[in-house]
Amino acid sequence: MEEAAAATMVFVYGTLKRGFPNHPLLAASGSPFAGAASTAAPASLVVGPYSVPFLLPCRRPRSSSSAGHLISGELYAVSPRALVDLDALEGIHLGVYERRRVTVIVEGEEVEVEAEAYLAHKSYAEALWLHCGGEAAEIGEYTMDHAARYVPPSRRSPGASGLMHAIHVFLFGTSPSP
Repeated sequence: MEEAAAATMVFVYGTLKRGFPNHPLLAASGSPFAGAASTAAPASLVVGPYSVPFLLPCRRPRSSSSAGHLISGELYAVSPRALVDLDALEGIHLGVYERRRVTVIVEGEEVEVEAEAYLAHKSYAEALWLHCGGEAAEIGEYTMDHAARYVPPSRRSPGASGLMHAIHVFLFGTSPSP
């Protein structure tokens, strides 16, 4: 029971959802499903390199008329140990994602819950949004069609920073300088 008391609510919106490629990590950690949920406020979600989904923390450029979408996902109660594993998967230490607080609404209960979510790092989020196509590329849900094109870390080009390297190449066309 002690671990349940220390659990962190985590909102997942992409490859960690049930039936998606990285869900086994959550399942193996014993993180209980707390319900389907969506963001309480509109947000931007795009699909980047390797068909990886990115929830974006930045506001859209002034030229954008998009208000974003309510992003669909799932809510889990995650133990401290499982949170460390999720942080590693999401590349927190490499600056790929940032774990930030979001407000979500649990479907069926219509109750607001404060949760952690993995958002694209603010250092490249706006450039990613623009490169993906801006508001025309925004989606409200990462689907099985997106996941069918997902490239797991084990099948990506080798390199010290994997996804971060791919993001840099995707955005700037070159490898980052050492």
